[in-house]
Amino acid sequence: MRRSKSPPIAGISGLLLVLVALFAAQLGLDNDAGWGGGRLLILKAGIALLVLEVFLRIFREFILNIQGRISTMAGYIGRDRSLLVVFAASVLLTAAAYNWFLRDAGDAGIIYNYYSELARGFKRGNLYLSQEPSTRLLALEDPYDPVLRKQAGVEDFPWDVSLYEGRFYIYWGPVPAAALMPFNDAALAKIEDFHLALVYAFGLFVYSAWIAASFWRSLKNAPVWAFAILSLVFGFSIPTTVMLGRGEVYEAAIFASQFFFIGGCYWAYSSMRDEAPPAWKFAMASAHWALAIGSRALILPAVAAAMLVMIYPILSGFLAKNRAPADWGMRLRLLSAAGIPLLAGVSALAWYNHARFDSILEFGIRYQLANVNYTRFDASFGARYLLENLKIYFLEPVVFQPRFPYLLMSEYQPSNSRIAGLFYAAPFIVLILLPLVRSIFAVRQPAVATQVNKRRLALFAGAALASAAAIFFFYFIALRYTLDFLPSALILIALSLGMEYESLGAPRPAGKALSLIFIVLALVNVTMGVLLASPPEGKAFMLNLLNALGKLLGVR
Repeated sequence: MRRSKSPPIAGISGLLLVLVALFAAQLGLDNDAGWGGGRLLILKAGIALLVLEVFLRIFREFILNIQGRISTMAGYIGRDRSLLVVFAASVLLTAAAYNWFLRDAGDAGIIYNYYSELARGFKRGNLYLSQEPSTRLLALEDPYDPVLRKQAGVEDFPWDVSLYEGRFYIYWGPVPAAALMPFNDAALAKIEDFHLALVYAFGLFVYSAWIAASFWRSLKNAPVWAFAILSLVFGFSIPTTVMLGRGEVYEAAIFASQFFFIGGCYWAYSSMRDEAPPAWKFAMASAHWALAIGSRALILPAVAAAMLVMIYPILSGFLAKNRAPADWGMRLRLLSAAGIPLLAGVSALAWYNHARFDSILEFGIRYQLANVNYTRFDASFGARYLLENLKIYFLEPVVFQPRFPYLLMSEYQPSNSRIAGLFYAAPFIVLILLPLVRSIFAVRQPAVATQVNKRRLALFAGAALASAAAIFFFYFIALRYTLDFLPSALILIALSLGMEYESLGAPRPAGKALSLIFIVLALVNVTMGVLLASPPEGKAFMLNLLNALGKLLGVR
């Protein structure tokens, strides 16, 4: 039977964009006859789509054959068991790869290990670091002024610590340090911040992949091979791979926060499967979210959005007509389970702040010793940062080079860091538009779009949007901040893809087109994540691996 060919959606879209860019002035879309940044961007996007269409046409049969083989293998051992096998394999692969990406342990002694030092302070009943400020630092008229410190040659302190009343504190959340308290001083001396980054990053992957696996198990038509590819995307996307290579306290705090947040979302997601959700699942979600805030306070908007989605049916039930008196007790128990752990965690964090800085709302950012005097700078958030941040976070190009790893991130001078726009380095993110595309072109909603699944989509969509808003209005740009919203966004994409496959049913041209686009974007996404994060000591390994694969495939 002859296979039906999928329509050249990418090619047609690319051609239209190229024509719009070439004839923008004639079409009245651009009053300037020259080639501005926006016009060039449209042209590049069009060319990229044309190249994608050519790629899909050349490798179409190969990709479809791989899909068929994986589906056939899955049929032998059963769908649920296949998903578990893929999940277990992805966990093992990710664990090995993360160890490869990890910062060189030879840097020990060069970088200050904030969390281990804070844990040592906790064990002694202190909330501050053991290192004391120098008399030269305390003697400065304004020790928070970076210019005065530089003029006086005073740099004898751990960078970015908070100085308050003659003590050093950290403004990152205390939860990762509290988790280290069971270890003795000898062990703490060996535990570095990059170890914590590794543990929490791996835990984040496990929770994310398990949410997708749980959803896939509830479907009948979503292919197992698609979940396998999604697992690779969860594990090897920017910025996770790059952050592991840096592995300092900044990365450890973000990984910890996302681990606990996505963990809480899993329990909230799990509770939606039950007609009468058990209170302990609400408590687990709430406890995880409390720990997420205790790791990084900036996650608070996402926690608020997720909590609202989780408890909305309970709150709406109080307003429902003809409710049974017994419902009051059940709903109050669920609300208590959802609220008490979070309230306890926030209260503990408020006490922690007040005990250190005499204010429940002060985390130490105002008193940190950094390149900015935060005692005078009060413009950390603002609408004026939005457009520039969107441009940098999504459109900053990668730099090509002739030698492995072939790609480099652009150097962003204002924050003295390297960054790569997500549309280039993590193009899989564009699939977040799937629900929008369906709403525009679909005649009706798929049967799988039940109220429960809509709530699941809302859970991760609300979290991603809330976190992204906080980052896009922040004055400081750093690639690691995108991890505040990308895990939720990727899970949202996974759920949307599963719903699309379930609604398409048997293979059809639309389903094949979706598969091809999905596979190509995922492969590009994973390739970019690996190449941009390749550690120096791993380049020789990768070159040898590529040579070995070339010989195996008969390619020289």
